[in-house]
Amino acid sequence: MKSIALLLLSLVTGTLLYGQGLHWKVSPQATAQGLAAAIATPGFPDKDWVPAIVPGTVFYAYVKAGIEKDPDYADNIYQVDAAKYNRPFWYRTEFPAIAVQQQQRVWLKFNGINKYADIYFNGKHLGYLHGHMQRGSYDITSLLHPKGKNAIAVLISPPKYDPAHDHGLANWESPTYICSGSWDWMPAVPGLNSGITDTVAISITGPVSISDPWIRTDMPDTSAAAITVAARLTNASPAAITGTLKAVISPGNITISSKAITLAPGSSQEYNLPAQTIQHPHLWWPNGYGDPFTYSCKLSFETGSTITDKTIQAFGIRKISSDTTSLNGPMRLYVNDVPVLVKGGNWGMSDYMLKARGSDYDTRIRLHQAMHFNMIRNWTGEVTDNAFYDYCDKYGIMVWDDFWLNNMGGIDSLEMFRDNVVEKLKKLRNHPAVVIWCGANEGVPGGDAHGAISNVITAAIQQYDGEGRLYLPRSNAGVANPNFSIQGGSKNLSGSGIWANVDPKTYFTDPHNGYLFSRNSWGMRSELGMATFVNPESFKRFMPREFWIPPTPEAVNSKDNMWARHFFSTDGAMGGGADPVKYINDINKSYGKAVTLEDFCKKAQLLNLATMKAMFEAWNDHMWNDASGLLIWMSQSAYPSMIWQTYDYYYDLTGAYFGARSACEPVHIQWNPATRMVKVINNTQHALHNLTVEASVYNADGKPVAGYGKKTTLQVNVTSLNDAFTLLDDTTGLSAVYFLRLKLYDDKGGLLSTNTYLLGKEYLNYTALNTLPRAAVAVSAPVLSGNHLTFTVTNSSRQSAAVGVRVQLLDNNNKQILPALISDSYFNLMQDEQKQVQVEVDKALLKNGYRLEAKAYND
Repeated sequence: MKSIALLLLSLVTGTLLYGQGLHWKVSPQATAQGLAAAIATPGFPDKDWVPAIVPGTVFYAYVKAGIEKDPDYADNIYQVDAAKYNRPFWYRTEFPAIAVQQQQRVWLKFNGINKYADIYFNGKHLGYLHGHMQRGSYDITSLLHPKGKNAIAVLISPPKYDPAHDHGLANWESPTYICSGSWDWMPAVPGLNSGITDTVAISITGPVSISDPWIRTDMPDTSAAAITVAARLTNASPAAITGTLKAVISPGNITISSKAITLAPGSSQEYNLPAQTIQHPHLWWPNGYGDPFTYSCKLSFETGSTITDKTIQAFGIRKISSDTTSLNGPMRLYVNDVPVLVKGGNWGMSDYMLKARGSDYDTRIRLHQAMHFNMIRNWTGEVTDNAFYDYCDKYGIMVWDDFWLNNMGGIDSLEMFRDNVVEKLKKLRNHPAVVIWCGANEGVPGGDAHGAISNVITAAIQQYDGEGRLYLPRSNAGVANPNFSIQGGSKNLSGSGIWANVDPKTYFTDPHNGYLFSRNSWGMRSELGMATFVNPESFKRFMPREFWIPPTPEAVNSKDNMWARHFFSTDGAMGGGADPVKYINDINKSYGKAVTLEDFCKKAQLLNLATMKAMFEAWNDHMWNDASGLLIWMSQSAYPSMIWQTYDYYYDLTGAYFGARSACEPVHIQWNPATRMVKVINNTQHALHNLTVEASVYNADGKPVAGYGKKTTLQVNVTSLNDAFTLLDDTTGLSAVYFLRLKLYDDKGGLLSTNTYLLGKEYLNYTALNTLPRAAVAVSAPVLSGNHLTFTVTNSSRQSAAVGVRVQLLDNNNKQILPALISDSYFNLMQDEQKQVQVEVDKALLKNGYRLEAKAYND
């Protein structure tokens, strides 16, 4: 504790000590001996309590302490006695004395607790919090011990969960993490993710403190932005205070100051600074459209020459709008007046035990940026960490942010719901990445777009966020439409689903959704998914050895075996929506029946890549006719499973990741398997002139086939697409499997996009791959530059193409080095062809050596 004491003693106005620096412990209320006042008193005996993780959950603390078996593995989490955790727990910590100067105030701040909390300090009850996003800020100055230690204690009760009596988490216990009681992609978490789930801070200010800064921007057009800065000022002293609120915006050193403000003793009020116009501002752009630029605003309250409090708030300047008229029904999103084809994915949770924190989000969001995604949907608002939004701001990933409602169900407490809606808006409103608020998943709040729950949401948005974002009452249709239907008064959204794979051609010809009522609208689709089997290295980390075999339709026809425990099951509650039987049968039919787990995995990755690429390319193909956006279900993994992901739970990159990365690149060349048309897609704000489009066809031996190639020149307007030519009308002269290679060059001959398709003379029949001669794939020595490694991969075979070359970074013990961002994988190399592969990796992960392994399907 000595280092903490030294830090606290040196604190000055505006300094924070975050809760991660405190040593918390946790214990069930039932076994904690003592009343609340005693538990919140320094010196209370807690040596037998479990070390807590803050921010974190009760259950994860017990996992981290080794008291529970690894819940990721096998069916361990299903064997836990949930009653041990579905009950109240005490958290407590102590810290040494703080030397407080005259006029200074010390604040204890909680940023989120799931779900009910009584907060105590030095034996006194400070307050009560309800809902997982409500914050608490308590002036503890008068309660501090001038000598000796101070104690914080928090009694936390989990959400109520009694599905047997029609009281499930969704929606009765909203606001909370509603999938913590299980969903069709993650297990129930003991304790229902209760705990101190967000940061704790001790803050020292002067008599006046600043909170809830709000920087609003108004742009009729993008040439100028009117900036309005507001903040809440609280005078915690017993005397009136007069001073000035000052804001300094950087870059530009733009200074805005208020007139003299007099705050009555014990008062708290929001103040608006005079509006300031910034000419030709730097704009925040989504990924692929420009730089996601952010400003900083330094706020301070000054009395004479004394700063009583200060804070820095990042913000971005951008204009968000939409219409349903330009595409005759579907919603089209505009950022800074530029139409944006939405490409991205849904997040259910960052992690099923809420253990993703801080820089963990850097990796996840960076992977989305690398897939060329521009949006993440925060499904039912399950992600609440500010770090998630910070990295979305940084990497240009727009956020479609739901509230905590599923379908039409009611809630237990409207007051609690409103309190948390307000807190969410105040916490997140300065993030430029947030572009959409959504009332409910696949339904309108409370089943009524003008009912009490809906009115709470819309009124709070109007008061605490204004009109700078879109509001969608429902995630998959308009409010006038019947439940689970886009048929009705609005087709602004094109439904949700399907959630299982179909053949690539179907995505281009039949955009029906999961409820079988949308026959001809690609539109704005909020969910579209597929099963996504992992690689064997990951599979073996969570599945017991006896299951290291190819899955069969019979094996997955269960709701409680090991396959089902990791959501590869026909049961609807265990991932049945991904239709694993169809997935298995499609792999075996297209690539031949797998004989080993490794064989199944490598075949699955080819299907993953082709299917995911087809999803996004189908929306590209119909861009503005009438496609306006696609969010896959889901783009990341919150629990080790074999469905609905691009990278897996361990950050291994599946074929789906690279299918998305290819199809979503801002400038992209592609082929429609239904019409056989080659098209060029331009999802940038710059027109492309004098482009060269080139197509080549190769047989399975990796040699080009004369007479099948084509070449032309064209141009593509801003955020538009253009046809090049059709090809492959006649395939009689080709081998049973063959390759279509497309290349796009700019007006100076620079390569803009390349795209290769593995095709079968008989549609979807790739079994001839199993009789190809072995490829001869070699990897060069690496070139290291910072955190980037560059390798050259070569196919030196004189007999065959190298098909589906998987590359991965391994250490000297042949263990995967993860996370690692890899530029391409599961690619095809023709005879004598080379490909450069870039790997971005933290150099600290290379301490045990490294090499790039490149292995072809036919190796």
